[in-house]
Amino acid sequence: MHLSPTAFRCLIAAASIVVSGCATPPISNDQLRNLALIVPQDLYGNGAAVTEIDGKARNVAQQMTIEGSNILPGVKTRPGVNVSPGRHTIQVYACYAGSAQNCTSDIYVFDAHPGMVYVLRGPHQNIDVLDRFQRSAQGYLHPITQHEFVTDQELAAERRQELATAANAGLMVIEQRKRDQALIRQVGVRVCQESGRDIIYTGYVEHVTDDKLQIRIADAHFKGNPSLHPSGFSPSTVWDSPMQWDLCR
Repeated sequence: MHLSPTAFRCLIAAASIVVSGCATPPISNDQLRNLALIVPQDLYGNGAAVTEIDGKARNVAQQMTIEGSNILPGVKTRPGVNVSPGRHTIQVYACYAGSAQNCTSDIYVFDAHPGMVYVLRGPHQNIDVLDRFQRSAQGYLHPITQHEFVTDQELAAERRQELATAANAGLMVIEQRKRDQALIRQVGVRVCQESGRDIIYTGYVEHVTDDKLQIRIADAHFKGNPSLHPSGFSPSTVWDSPMQWDLCR
């Protein structure tokens, strides 16, 4: 069968999954400026491709593009997809270690802005952000919980909030201990102390001085599981400030 030059070009374009004028009109530069480009890293040379955007198949959600290959210096990347500005959930199918048996679907959730390129380099790696037309670095998006990625400013704000929350929690503990001092400073009362975030020590007040308590530490268990005890624990007696212990509740 003889193919015309136009038909031949369409066949080659379809085989290489390149969007061309044969099936879909090319996207103009003016249109591209209003879109963001999502590009997956070619991990270990074994391939990576965007498979879903916001729960829809890639070819249904947005047009493919030939852009993206080697867009980030020193990093091998695959052609990407165009998405409209806004918050997106992107699924990337990537194969590792040269084996088709070792493939995963990685999820990325982030806000995309027009005229930007987002290079997805792995589920626990920063997303590189570049200007789409200048190819200049514009910073990173950082991974946090539940597949979500945020900007430097958002990450800094979240850390400030975490510090403020921790500081407020610490102040609440101190205030509660002050209110409990009359009860804590009684011989025989049962007191508890949290070590790190995992272990709770339990003891009994045996002697009281003006600024110290003698506490017989009788038990230790993992936080949230009183029946599970850390290995290597043995009872001991310590002198400590009453402001370092809480009433067991």
